[in-house]
Amino acid sequence: MIIMNKECVSGQVSGDFSTLGFSVQEIMDSMPVPCFLINREGSCVAGNHAFYTMVVGDRTHYVGVDPYLQLAPGNSEQLRTVDSGLFEYGGVTSHEAEIQTAEGDLKSVVLKKAVITAETGERKYILVTILDLSELTEIKNALNISQSEKQAILDGFPGLLCLFDPDEKVIWANDRVRELHPDPVGKTCHQLLCGRDKSCKSCAVAKSIASGTVQSTVQQYEMLTSSGQELVYELTGTPVKDNSGNVISIVVIGRDVTDKNILEKQLRHTQKMEAIGTLAGGIAHDFNNVLTPIMGYSEIIRLKLMQGKDPDESILEYLSGILRAAKRAKSLVEQILTFSRSSEQKESLQYVHPIVKEVMKLMRVTLPSTIVIKEHIDEQCGIISVDPVQIHQILINLCTNSAHAMAGGHGTLTVTLASGTTDEDGQEWLQLSVTDTGCGIPPEMQERIFEPYFTTKEKSRGTGMGLAMVHGIISRQGGRIELQSEIGKGTTFDIFLPVTRKPTRIDQIVNLSDFLRGQAKILLVDDEAQVVQVTGELLESLGYEVIGRTSPIAALSLFMDDPAGFDLVLTDLTMPELTGVELSREIKQVRQELPVVLFTGYSDQLSREEALEAGIDAYCMKPVSLRELSNVIHATLTREE
Repeated sequence: MIIMNKECVSGQVSGDFSTLGFSVQEIMDSMPVPCFLINREGSCVAGNHAFYTMVVGDRTHYVGVDPYLQLAPGNSEQLRTVDSGLFEYGGVTSHEAEIQTAEGDLKSVVLKKAVITAETGERKYILVTILDLSELTEIKNALNISQSEKQAILDGFPGLLCLFDPDEKVIWANDRVRELHPDPVGKTCHQLLCGRDKSCKSCAVAKSIASGTVQSTVQQYEMLTSSGQELVYELTGTPVKDNSGNVISIVVIGRDVTDKNILEKQLRHTQKMEAIGTLAGGIAHDFNNVLTPIMGYSEIIRLKLMQGKDPDESILEYLSGILRAAKRAKSLVEQILTFSRSSEQKESLQYVHPIVKEVMKLMRVTLPSTIVIKEHIDEQCGIISVDPVQIHQILINLCTNSAHAMAGGHGTLTVTLASGTTDEDGQEWLQLSVTDTGCGIPPEMQERIFEPYFTTKEKSRGTGMGLAMVHGIISRQGGRIELQSEIGKGTTFDIFLPVTRKPTRIDQIVNLSDFLRGQAKILLVDDEAQVVQVTGELLESLGYEVIGRTSPIAALSLFMDDPAGFDLVLTDLTMPELTGVELSREIKQVRQELPVVLFTGYSDQLSREEALEAGIDAYCMKPVSLRELSNVIHATLTREE
């Protein structure tokens, strides 16, 4: 309640505060907020500069008239009712209203009203102060928008999003978190994400609280669903700090990286398989060169003994044992080379169903009668480019493994050949499946099942090379193999091979019985003397003149002495001193037009593009047959001509 002096009379504000030396009007004008006085009759008796600036700018529009008729013409009666209550009961009050400004705009304000009482106790005036709410309204609108944006982020974010307090307990969480846990609020981080009883110090939440900085970690979480799906999340914890820099909460974002994690595992497995294949192929290639003289010299010794009188039977038996062991080693080398994709392939366009039927006839004879064999063969599933021997190897290995898985009991072996799907690039696929009802493969072993020498069988029953060889053959064909297995229910191997639409070549339907012969002088280079001798004899039998060297340096020197004296160079790839590619480059610098043919036992060391860039005109794989050698030499010389 405000008490004014006796000079506030007759509905006018006049005089001054004698003790202070200021008039009421001067005091009102000094106030920074708009205000005005209303008497008991509801007329305005005074207003300050801030008030007139807000509304009209001229006191004559308001003094002596009802101010509400101009400020809020649509709500004037309600505003006067509030004033009547103040005159009757006194006191101070405030309420919101909309007033019209000098520009004609509506402005939200708060009207704070206080009764002014004379010395006699009479309530004579009401002081109305106007507080502008426009800035507060803008703040409220901005806050509502911010809250709406926050809710949109919570609802739309596909991963985990939640807020933790410093005790690692959930304050709020989005719908994705609630899908995993119906009631996450109040749960600790390790209870919610890890399923543990104790805090995990390596977690992003704990690390972010401890350091006060943004922290990331990959957390594995097993989803509590009927399928038991295992999810992998990448968690990022971001601290929320107060003005003093203290951590008051942690915002945690969880990004689902399950698919990425699976792809990384597949990539690591592929890289491991490639590394093992490269190592195995290199060892097998060298081992093959070691086996050749062992078998050859053993044959020569046995032949000489048998040509003599009264050969020692015990020595002949020893030699036979050496040859048998060498042949078994040779078979193992062939499997290793197949796995490493380094062996010579004899691919042709083939329908697969005759091969499958042929193999299954063999399986019916060799597998125990307790195993029921079922076939589902689609004869219209397309043609693939493949070595038929390799299809034999694939089926025999898979069927044998299935039989071992069902050993000691009854079971069913099902082989299915059908048309697969067509991918987005239009490539058609052929699907070959082998299913058994055996013991199944444990999940922890499924990732290693295609590794060389890895086997779940007893040492006397397997070498661990069968599935590795299958994997190598299928990978080389541009296909893939998928495994589905469940303990106690059985295993299915699904093989997908690309269906080819390439036209059939003439040499796939015509038997070329005549070797292509010619007359040319050939420089033959290989660091193995036996290879030079045998290959030279083959070429000479075709009518060519051959000069062989086991040293690439010696061969290059011989060529430099008479560059025009040779019609073709046939060189090995891997040699000491100079490789076949390096030798080719040296020769091409002198005679660019001279054809160079490369032959090697390890094709993965040189791609076709690298061979062409090095000036290689053709290349073939060891061991080379007489037919292939004649075709390659003749084709190269003819092309040059």
